[in-house]
Amino acid sequence: MKIKLFPKNEQELSKLFVLIFPLTLLLSHTISFLKNAYFTFANLLPTNAVFNYGFLDRLDTQSSLGLVFGASLSLSFSYLFSKSLGRTMVLFPLVFLTLLGVVGTEFLDILVNFLFENTAYDLGNSSLLILLKILVVFGLFGLASLNLLAKKEASIFASAQFIYGAVVFYLISLFIVRAELNIFSDIFFINALYTSTHIYVGITFIYLAIIHFLMTRPLEAVLFNKTLSSITFWGFLFLMPWTNFKYYYGSLLPNWIENISIYLSMSLLVPLIAFLVNFIKTIQSKEADNKSLELVNFSVILFSITTIFHIVSSFENLLPILGITNFVNVISYGYVGSLVLATISLSYYLIPKLFGREVAYSRLENIIFAGFKFSYLLVLINNAVIGINSGYSWNAGANAGNPTIYGEGFGIVWNLIGFNFSLNTFVSLILLSTGFLYLISVLRAISSGEVTTVEEMVFTNE
Repeated sequence: MKIKLFPKNEQELSKLFVLIFPLTLLLSHTISFLKNAYFTFANLLPTNAVFNYGFLDRLDTQSSLGLVFGASLSLSFSYLFSKSLGRTMVLFPLVFLTLLGVVGTEFLDILVNFLFENTAYDLGNSSLLILLKILVVFGLFGLASLNLLAKKEASIFASAQFIYGAVVFYLISLFIVRAELNIFSDIFFINALYTSTHIYVGITFIYLAIIHFLMTRPLEAVLFNKTLSSITFWGFLFLMPWTNFKYYYGSLLPNWIENISIYLSMSLLVPLIAFLVNFIKTIQSKEADNKSLELVNFSVILFSITTIFHIVSSFENLLPILGITNFVNVISYGYVGSLVLATISLSYYLIPKLFGREVAYSRLENIIFAGFKFSYLLVLINNAVIGINSGYSWNAGANAGNPTIYGEGFGIVWNLIGFNFSLNTFVSLILLSTGFLYLISVLRAISSGEVTTVEEMVFTNE
């Protein structure tokens, strides 16, 4: 196994991120387990600056939505972007440093919050670190734009289009975080817009970039319809940024923006159907099979269920129950889980291509695939149940004049959802164990897998 400290081309750079991604995923699962375990066993654990739910929840958000997203973006950009353009990277040394900066700043964000918890906001999102993130991502945006302009052909493969869109919305989300909060309603507006741009668009676009590659090249299939791919891209791009405001229904946000969010959320059905038709028809034209893609079909199912939940939550009789509950987190969990599954499939596909080592696909890999499938589906269903039960109880209690946020009313609600929060701890433990096995599997394949032919990445600068 040879990993160069300063890679000279896209192939060597991709090797680095194939190794970095399992490490970031394991760190994210570790923090998630600690957060859920503390919530379940808070009475048995000490309470201090580190062991408190709010602090661990913030670290969990930064690791899953920041670090894992950054590692997945860097891996897909280093391998898929140039491959989709069919040419070598312009200013490759700067691309290398910028992608390292993306992962490095996200990790630094976690480190700063862990070591300097009392001054995290002075050093973090409000000042120095967020400016550093903006500088790095703006550099990545500039390099991506230069590479697109350097390509003479009028059209590009869908993966490069989605990656470029993800970089643009990642940058937009960082500028949104810097926005000033002048009145109380600005908090809801900024939170909703950041969630929509960073999670709903950024994470979704990286996922779709990976899927559009995996459903064609590894299977020797031809993309069924470019028009459907364009409908998917432009549909999610224009609709997704506005779909989070509905979850603040009845808050201080203006009614018009809540109504727009509801109607545009229902319109997500159009790009979703376009994507599913394109995926199914493309898969049907495959001329080869690849074991590394076992998680791809399931990731599409998970992505579809999440988007359907996002659409259904717009119904008039459900929205007052689901808004500002755990159901909102279900959408984020679903999109992040879909991205993780797709990136795992991509990493397994790249190991023989980049390292010249075959993946054994033994019982260990079967356990890993089953563990991830079971865990992410259960996370989705379990948190949806928490959101529905808690939202229904809150509304019923409020209508009856018996608040359920304290006293006897709270006890009734906790009896409904307490088991589900304990189940979250169990699922996060399974994810942590599966993530550790995934890291072992990658290291085993790279170090001791059967030798095979390394892929030759032939590009042109013309």
